[in-house]
Amino acid sequence: METAKKDGFFQKYCESLRKSITQNEFNDFAQLDSGEKRFSFINGLKSIVTELKLAREFNGKSLERSLDLKNLGNKSFQKESWNEALAYYNLCYMATPESNESEKAIILANRSAALYHMEKYDLALKDIQRAIRLQYPKELMYKLTERKARCYLGKKDHVKALECFKETLPALDNCKLPLERRQKLERDAQIMINLLPKNIEAEKKLAKGRKPVPAEPKKPAVPEFYTEKGLYFDYSSEEGRFAKTNVDLKPNTIVLVEKPHVSVLLEEYSKTHCSTCFKRVSVPVCCPKCSDVVFCSEDCESSANSGYHKYECGFLPIFWKSGASITCHMALRIITQQSEEYFLQLRPELDGLTSEQTDKLKHDDYRKIYKLVTHEETRSAEDFFQRTLMATLLNACLTLGGFYKTKEAESFIGGLLLHNLQLLQFNAHEISELQREDDRDVGKSVFIGGGLYPTLALFNHSCEPGVTRYYKGNSVCVRSVRSIAAGSMIGENYGPLFTQTPRDERRATLLNQYRFSCNCRACSENWPLFSEMDDTVLRFKCDGGKICSNVLLIPSEINEFMIKCTDCGEHTNIMKGLKLVQDTETMFKLATKMHSAGEIEAALYKYVEEMNTLDEVLVPPYRDYHLCQQGLRSCMLEYGNRYVKFVTKK
Repeated sequence: METAKKDGFFQKYCESLRKSITQNEFNDFAQLDSGEKRFSFINGLKSIVTELKLAREFNGKSLERSLDLKNLGNKSFQKESWNEALAYYNLCYMATPESNESEKAIILANRSAALYHMEKYDLALKDIQRAIRLQYPKELMYKLTERKARCYLGKKDHVKALECFKETLPALDNCKLPLERRQKLERDAQIMINLLPKNIEAEKKLAKGRKPVPAEPKKPAVPEFYTEKGLYFDYSSEEGRFAKTNVDLKPNTIVLVEKPHVSVLLEEYSKTHCSTCFKRVSVPVCCPKCSDVVFCSEDCESSANSGYHKYECGFLPIFWKSGASITCHMALRIITQQSEEYFLQLRPELDGLTSEQTDKLKHDDYRKIYKLVTHEETRSAEDFFQRTLMATLLNACLTLGGFYKTKEAESFIGGLLLHNLQLLQFNAHEISELQREDDRDVGKSVFIGGGLYPTLALFNHSCEPGVTRYYKGNSVCVRSVRSIAAGSMIGENYGPLFTQTPRDERRATLLNQYRFSCNCRACSENWPLFSEMDDTVLRFKCDGGKICSNVLLIPSEINEFMIKCTDCGEHTNIMKGLKLVQDTETMFKLATKMHSAGEIEAALYKYVEEMNTLDEVLVPPYRDYHLCQQGLRSCMLEYGNRYVKFVTKK
């Protein structure tokens, strides 16, 4: 895996530095036996900060640009183009410098007006409160109190609406409106103050006469971390640690829910999704200093700016221009989301913990991920050189951001950066979002960022995976897409699927990217591609006492119903099986129709019913089985991150 794209400045700098050092110097580097020593060696050659003239960049904030965008927003607002106005006000808000609080308050107030007209009352109320906190001009406060009242009317909260209309009257005392205009607003507010108590009283009487509607039972909250009770981790010298189950798992079993140890958005999604939790953002909260990231709430912004973002802020434009891969950014954030003191305290025990001990640690504990596979012993000196130089670039961000309190910690942290770059290469996962052009589009799963999940990282690969994964924000959920027998490995897929890619190509890809030769069932038996599966032959299970694993190959057009097994000699009555196969065709059509109609849960359970029925009598690979699996996967993606670009008006 490359650490940086060739069109970024890092790759050119790396090639230049490599040519500038002598062969003896490189030989000395090649003999080093630890990340800390490698980092100290490369970091000591030249100052990457001086060489590349690195400095924090805050190019996105400009009052002049902000005012231009506000004018465009106001023009759109006057034309009642609410969505367009909101888009301009968002850009305007992000461009406003931290020091211009009064201007920011006005922008937020304007944005709240657009949101009110879009009937997004809760979002409008949040912006009103933000504007008030930023000392919105006293002479204009009547606008916000009246808008609050209108928002609460829209929400049918007449009690709070009444309170806000009452606040509007004294607020008008400070306004600088012409007398006639002011008196009209006062009359309008007074009408509502007189009318609303009657509405509130009438609602109370109606409520007393109504029979109480039983509350719907609350669905249990999805935990931040959950593992299926049968999940455990085995070990072999060939496969390392890997996930298995000691109970039979049915299709659609939730196997794992896990938050990431670290997660990072791709650059192209840094202004559309929350940098902290990865929720898609329509009304952003921005960083006070930079315009490079957005947040979904003050909580996420505060969490970022008290942690990782205070070190990355102003450095992201340089980082993106360098061409560094997303795993490089993740290697940095593993460090920036903690403190120098945190890592120094862990230093004595990083190499001493057993797997049993690390399994009990929380997902955000660095010791939880430190011993994930790095394949360090197979790396070349050239590979180490490039990654170590990248570690010095990441370290420059820490230095420029004021991460270090003591100079002595730099080589140790630099060594950890190099270690992180290695382990992420083989253990990170792509975080996705199901994106649709419109609500009729089937959609496609799109890579929006990367995450490292300490438990999921221990799942081994299979070209015929037993599970699929989807993401809610940056949390991952793993569900089974077929039956998995007790004692079996739970395989997930992080390479090509056997249905789409020939075995030799799959194995070559996996060997190159992950350094292992795949011997999953699909590879060892050389299963055919989906397009090559023979529909004229059914693959029946042998009924020989349920202990025979032979597959009975039965032509779809057959007149016999008692088939003798060539292995165990027992006879299998395939009449029932043929009837069940016919039933599954109806199930599949119904599930597909439900899915197309948006009845996701009903479709999912119908696919599960089909999968369980197929599992009774047939043995994969065959087309119906894998079409059903794809239906299951598609339904499960609906529970994760989703985005529809254009919603059809009904």
